[in-house]
Amino acid sequence: MSRLILKHTVLSSALVLALFPVSCWADAVEKKAEKEAQSASESFVTPESVKKRLRYFAGVRGGASLIGNDDSAIFAQGGTVDSENSGIGHFGAFDIGTYMPDERGRVYYSFEYHTATTQFEGKDAYDTQAMLHLISADHFFQPDLNIRPFVGLHVGYAFAETDSDFPDNYEDSGIVFGVQAGLGWEVTQRLALEIGIRHTVLPSKRQAWQAETDTGDAVTVESQLKGVSSAYLGANYRF
Repeated sequence: MSRLILKHTVLSSALVLALFPVSCWADAVEKKAEKEAQSASESFVTPESVKKRLRYFAGVRGGASLIGNDDSAIFAQGGTVDSENSGIGHFGAFDIGTYMPDERGRVYYSFEYHTATTQFEGKDAYDTQAMLHLISADHFFQPDLNIRPFVGLHVGYAFAETDSDFPDNYEDSGIVFGVQAGLGWEVTQRLALEIGIRHTVLPSKRQAWQAETDTGDAVTVESQLKGVSSAYLGANYRF
């Protein structure tokens, strides 16, 4: 009987000793999982200490744009034809700037490149390119939420020109200004995505330049830009 009790005691002790490292390992795994979960959770929530300082960022944008223009073709043998508005073109941009403390706003420099095709009587005539250097300021509503609507203003300088095989071309430059609005999504505390719309008033001085018809006849084109409107998708990364 005493031998049986001793045998059970030894077996029980052996099982306890065998389960002890397993228990320690399980506890370590549980703590590691909790730590990883907390870290993952924190990556989606910006700490208050981070919100209270300036945060630099870099971003890219791209989408569709519409360059408004008022062009006329004056033929040497007589007659004038007005252009249609440039078709929907495309644009790309990059941004560099900083978010304000509490992330209620941001200020940034942008370079935008827009291109669109001008048509006369349904036929492609030439491309118009616009390059914009802008300083923008945005205000965010509900900055504590992950989805943040915003509005803003921008001002800067733009260069515009036609791109064609004609011997002459249109060029203009000057100060520009405009507005923007959109919706930002804070994916993590560093990465954000956004959608938005922008409108910029372009230099509007009317200029005449020389072009040609398909048959080589001389044509005087008078060009005047009105503005560029764009819709875009973008992403930015905070440092």
